[in-house]
Amino acid sequence: MKKIFMVLLLLLQGSFFSQVDFIKQITSGDFDARNPFIYKDEYGFYNNFLFFELHNVGYSNIYYKRYNSDFAAFEDTVALTTENSNNINPSYHSSFGVLYQTNKNGNWDIGFVTDSNGVFGIPELLTNSVDDEIDPIYFERTEDYQRLFYDTTSILFKRNNDILFLNYDHGQILEEVIFDSDSQFSYSEFVGLENNFYWGNKGYYIYAIESDNIGNKKIVRKYKSYNGLVGDKIILKDNCDCDNLSLQYSTYNTWGLFYTDSSQGQNRYFVYEDLMSSNPINFNANIEHEGNLSSFDVYYFLDITEKNNQIKEPDLYKPHTYLVEDNGITSVRVDISDLGIWDRDSLIQISVSNSNLAIGSVGVDGFANLVYSIWEDSTDGHIQLFGTPTHIQYGAVEDESYTNDFILYQNYPNPFNPETKIEYKLLQASDVKFNVFNILGEKVFEQNFGYQTAGSYKVNFDGENLPSGVYVYSIYTNENRLSRKMMLMK
Repeated sequence: MKKIFMVLLLLLQGSFFSQVDFIKQITSGDFDARNPFIYKDEYGFYNNFLFFELHNVGYSNIYYKRYNSDFAAFEDTVALTTENSNNINPSYHSSFGVLYQTNKNGNWDIGFVTDSNGVFGIPELLTNSVDDEIDPIYFERTEDYQRLFYDTTSILFKRNNDILFLNYDHGQILEEVIFDSDSQFSYSEFVGLENNFYWGNKGYYIYAIESDNIGNKKIVRKYKSYNGLVGDKIILKDNCDCDNLSLQYSTYNTWGLFYTDSSQGQNRYFVYEDLMSSNPINFNANIEHEGNLSSFDVYYFLDITEKNNQIKEPDLYKPHTYLVEDNGITSVRVDISDLGIWDRDSLIQISVSNSNLAIGSVGVDGFANLVYSIWEDSTDGHIQLFGTPTHIQYGAVEDESYTNDFILYQNYPNPFNPETKIEYKLLQASDVKFNVFNILGEKVFEQNFGYQTAGSYKVNFDGENLPSGVYVYSIYTNENRLSRKMMLMK
């Protein structure tokens, strides 16, 4: 009877208290915390920052928090800007720094703070004209692991309803208008994707929502090559009620252009894939909730497995979040499956109708990548940030380094280009085989060493004929297999 009582108690605790326990209040104080931003480090390399706007009476500044895995909590807030002006719209990339919008000089300009391995520099201005420059964003990138080699910063922003491209290179700033508003067309939301991979046209793809002078909307695209040439405008979607434009991973290692459009009287999410082709693929995102959807954001961790399992389109089993408005009630959807709550569309009712959302990795917790969904909600007369954690394991490939018959060490150097050394130690004699897999689980290298006696061995691996990327190397003995990850950067 005692055992039955304990089981019932645990079930009741999960039913009644889990809806409260998994919600963490991230900020608190006599201020408003708005517009959270987390950089999507899809390889899970860094302990990322949570940036947000801290609004006080008459001014706002950019603040950040870091997650401390030792204490399983966010650290105290730190001010990135300290002016008595309005500093808003933070955007961050680990290779460059923080973009934001500031009215320090009386009108809106684009501010920038460099990041050097987690040490932030002094705020400076990338734009400072008599016109308002607003909504600065970085380009998303098809191969973001190359960020260590970036020498210049490229961004998009808006000025006088025009969408502009800006390149910042060692203090030199070049601007170019991509979409020019006139008496016929104006532009609202916009996003950018940089193709720096070996396939396709290398350069910048800019997507925007275009409105004509009678209010009809379209989704349009332009291409800007690395040599500076800007191509013609291409219409992706004609005659739509399009909003909420964003670039997210929609399937495994595939960027999707997400947007909402009206369908049967409600705002639903749709996706374009194959974004750089002349005829992108369009489909309906399978989000089932009744109500108007907005603010979709997903964290797609590029985990590595030996089996390239079929996934959904888009993969809504990855941590994601969005808003649902139905009959005047606003709810935020979060991923809480790793806490034992298996309704994949769990919703949390909030009182901020236009809550800003963010999702991304904030570091490593135990042996898992820790992802937080963050949103705004009101409490004690202020707007604060709340969130829920999700733990993502590092894939199906075993990351252990020791078994009862051999030890596998991390390759060195790592990252490497193009050669690296891999050491292992046999504790007993065995037949030995060495394999390397890419991120799709495809075998790219195989070598059979045959019978080896107990002792230490080294493998010199050459990736000269392989593209840059994350790989898994595995050593097989008669009894066991051990695997580790390595990165080739060219």
